[in-house]
Amino acid sequence: MHTRAPNEAELDALMARLSDGDRTAFDPLFSALHPRAVRVARLRVDPQRAQDVAQTALLKVFSRASEFEAGRPVLPWFYAIVANEVRAVTRGAMVRAQVPLEPDGAPRDIVDTREDPEARATERELELAVERAIETLDPASADAIYAVLGRADRPAIESATFRKRVSRAYARLRVALGVFDGR
Repeated sequence: MHTRAPNEAELDALMARLSDGDRTAFDPLFSALHPRAVRVARLRVDPQRAQDVAQTALLKVFSRASEFEAGRPVLPWFYAIVANEVRAVTRGAMVRAQVPLEPDGAPRDIVDTREDPEARATERELELAVERAIETLDPASADAIYAVLGRADRPAIESATFRKRVSRAYARLRVALGVFDGR
């Protein structure tokens, strides 16, 4: 029998319960988050390593459950932790294997998301998680992030002021996403 996956509000409630010490929330939360972590990992690492990356990321999610702030969305926080783990693994793999890089210095994709509907869905979910985090920012910070992403015009302010605003906006976005020190 196939059970329905929890929606975002249910995931938020499960994580809030787990952060309060309710261990009965662990199994349904793990069941819902594990496939998502594997899908994200498969976008950047080979399929054999994706399971390990997902497992390590979920260990970090659950070991930091007490740090989760109830009332905040869990998916941006979760995806930030998964992304940090993927970055750590790909960074290490690039050093060991000299993985080819894109012209902008990013690691070359292992999976072409244009050809993979599951990868496109996962990327869309990641985009929505970041969008939700941006929406929690004050308007000036959100505008700065949108300008850097090319989704809004750059404010008519001095370059140094804009750089400082972007720096502060990224710091606020990291807090909104729950990104700490990458560990």
